[in-house]
Amino acid sequence: MRNQSTSSESFPPKPRKFYIQSQFGHPRTPRSRKNRPCDACRRRKTACIIPDKPPCLSCKSRGFDCISSSGAGPTASSPHPGSDASASDSQPLFSVNQASSTPVLPISRILNQNLDPGSASVTADGLLAPTQGISPRDPAAVPATYTLEDIPTKTAHCMGPTAEQDTYLLDAFRSVIMSEEEVDADIIQVYSGDRGSNEDPVHFLLLQDEFPEHTNRAMEAASHGIESTVWPYGPDLVRLFFRHIHPVYPIVSKVRFLRQYIRAKEEIPTSLRGAIYALACVFWNCDPSLRNRRSFVQHELLDHAHSALRRELESPSLFKLQACLLLLHLRPPEIDSVETPSTWILTSQAVACAQMMGLHRDPRPWNIVSSEKKLRKKLWWATYVTDCWSSISHGNPPHISADSFDTSPLDMEDVRFDEDVPDDLSSLVDSSDTSFRVVDGARFMKTVEIAQCLRTVLDCSFQIKPTRDPTIPSPKAQLIRARHTLVDWLNLLPQALGVGSAGGPLNLHNNIPLHLSYYAAQVLLFRALMHPATKEARVDPESNLRQWFSAALDEFKSFTTFMDSLCGDDLGCFWPRHTRSQLILCGNFLIYMFLLAYTPHDIEAAYRLLESFQQSLQRLETAESIDGRLVLRPVTLRINSFFAQASDLLKGASSSSTSIGVNVNTPMTPM
Repeated sequence: MRNQSTSSESFPPKPRKFYIQSQFGHPRTPRSRKNRPCDACRRRKTACIIPDKPPCLSCKSRGFDCISSSGAGPTASSPHPGSDASASDSQPLFSVNQASSTPVLPISRILNQNLDPGSASVTADGLLAPTQGISPRDPAAVPATYTLEDIPTKTAHCMGPTAEQDTYLLDAFRSVIMSEEEVDADIIQVYSGDRGSNEDPVHFLLLQDEFPEHTNRAMEAASHGIESTVWPYGPDLVRLFFRHIHPVYPIVSKVRFLRQYIRAKEEIPTSLRGAIYALACVFWNCDPSLRNRRSFVQHELLDHAHSALRRELESPSLFKLQACLLLLHLRPPEIDSVETPSTWILTSQAVACAQMMGLHRDPRPWNIVSSEKKLRKKLWWATYVTDCWSSISHGNPPHISADSFDTSPLDMEDVRFDEDVPDDLSSLVDSSDTSFRVVDGARFMKTVEIAQCLRTVLDCSFQIKPTRDPTIPSPKAQLIRARHTLVDWLNLLPQALGVGSAGGPLNLHNNIPLHLSYYAAQVLLFRALMHPATKEARVDPESNLRQWFSAALDEFKSFTTFMDSLCGDDLGCFWPRHTRSQLILCGNFLIYMFLLAYTPHDIEAAYRLLESFQQSLQRLETAESIDGRLVLRPVTLRINSFFAQASDLLKGASSSSTSIGVNVNTPMTPM
C-alpha cells in the first residue's frame, strides 16, 4: 500500500481519455463533436451546419454531395466532393509556371515577409492558433504565386485603402476571416508594399460564390434561353465573332474562352456567351455557308445576356468584365438620333466591375501569375477607353479620375497574350484567325493612346471645377502639348493602320473606327483651344477663337477627305458604339466653324467642307450594311437639318458684312 501510495505521489495520474462516438446524418450545430461534419466541410474547414438531415447548408448551396467517410477527411490534394470527375484531368485556365522559383502555396495562407514567429493560423475548427516552424523573415519563406481568377467557388475582391481593415494592420498580422455561420472568406496579400516608394500593401478578399436559389434558377434560365436560341449554330457565331469583332476590339481572352467553350461552355458566364453571340449575329450574312440558313434577332440574345449579367456581377470576374464591355457595342435602335443613357450606365457598371477586381492597380509587382497580369492590364485600358468616350457622348465627367489608378501602360506582349490558338482549338476559328496579328495589337494600343491624349484635353478644359495648381502647366500649355501629341500620332501611324481604298483588305476596313476616333479627339482639342466661342470672340482678333480658327479649318479638311474615301463596303466592318457620337462631334464641328467664320474666305471654305461632308453621307446612305446606316443616321439628320434651315438662320445676319455666294436659296452673309 505504501509503495502504491508513493508511486501515485511520484507520478501524476494520466489524464482520462474521453471517446465520443460520432455519427453522421443527424442535425448538427457548429463544432459538434457528437455528429461528424461532412467531408467537404472538414476539408474546407467550414462550419458544417445540418438543420435536419443532410445535405448541410454549405453543400446544399454549392450542389455538392454531402457525405462523410468513416476515416479521415479527404486530403487537400484529393478532388472536391461533388466536383466533375474530369476536373482533375483538366488544366487550370490560368496556369502557374512550373519553372518559377516561387512555389505555389495554399490560397488561404497569408504570407507576409515582415511577420514575426507565433502569428496566427487557422485550425480545423476555424480557430486561430500559433503558427510553428517558419518565419517569413526566414530565407525559406518565399512569396507564393497566386491566381485571383481561377479559385474554385471563390471570387477575389480588391481591398482598397478604406476597406474594412487597414492594409498595414493586415500586413502585420496573418489573418483569415472564417465565419461560423457557413459564409466564409479569406484574405491574401499579393504585394507587401514598398514604404520607401510610399506603396501600400495590396490585399484581396476571397468570397464564396453563393447565390440564393431563385438567383441560380434565373441564371440557368438565361443560359438555357441563349443556348436554345442559337442551337446548333453557337460555334458558327463564335467563329464570326473572332473574324469580325475581335480584330477591332480584342478584349476577350481568346484561347481561354475557346478552351472553356469546348470543355464546358455552360461554365462561361451567360452574359459573355450572350454578348459574343449577339455581336456576331450581325455578320451572319457575311459567311456564304450561313447566308441561307436561319438568322438571329439580336435583342433576343441581348435580353438574356443582360438578365444574367445583373446577377453575375455579384461575383465579378474577368470574363464578366469582358461581357460588360462587349454589351456596350450592340446595334443601336433605329429610332435613336442621340446616344441613349444606357450607354453611360453600362459604362459605370464596367468601371465598377474593374475596380472591384483591382484592375486600377498596377499588377507588375504582385505575386500573381504573369498571364493574369497581362490580361488585367489589357482589360483595364479597355475600360479606360470606354469610360473616356462614353463620358464624351453625354458630356459627363469620366468615372475614372487621373489620380484613381496606377496601372502601367500597355505593351505589345500584353495584347499578344492568349491570342495564338493551339491546334486542338483551331476548329473554332477561321484559319486566318489562329495566330496573333501585330496589326490588331497595334490598332488597340493606338486606340488607347488617343484616349490618353483626349483625357488630357478633358481634364484641363472641360471640368466643372478646374484645378488651380500652380505646380502643373497651364491649361493652354497642356492643350498645345496635346496638339503636338495628336500631330505626331498621325504622322507616326504605321502604314498598316492606314485607310485603304475600296475593296482593300479587311484589316484596312477595320482601321476606320481608329481614324474616326482621331478626328473626334481633334474636334474636342480645337474646341478647347478656341474657347469661348462667343460673338465677342468672333470679332476680336486677339481671341482664342480667331487665333486658332485658321489652323482648325485647314487641319480638319483631312476629315472630309477621309469621309470621301469611304465606300459602301467599308460600312460593313464592326463599328464600336461610340462611333456614332464621334461622327456627330465631327459633323457639328463643321457647322460650328461655318457659323463662327469671320472672313469671307473662311466662310466659303467652311461651307465647302460642309457640302463635301453632306455629299459623302448621301453617297454612303445607299450602302447595304444596316449597321453602317445606323451609325450615319444621327449625323445625317443634323447635317440635312442645317442645310434645310441655313437660309433662315442667316437672314438676320449683319448687313454690314460682306456676302458670298453659296449653294442655297438666298445669298449668305456672315453672322
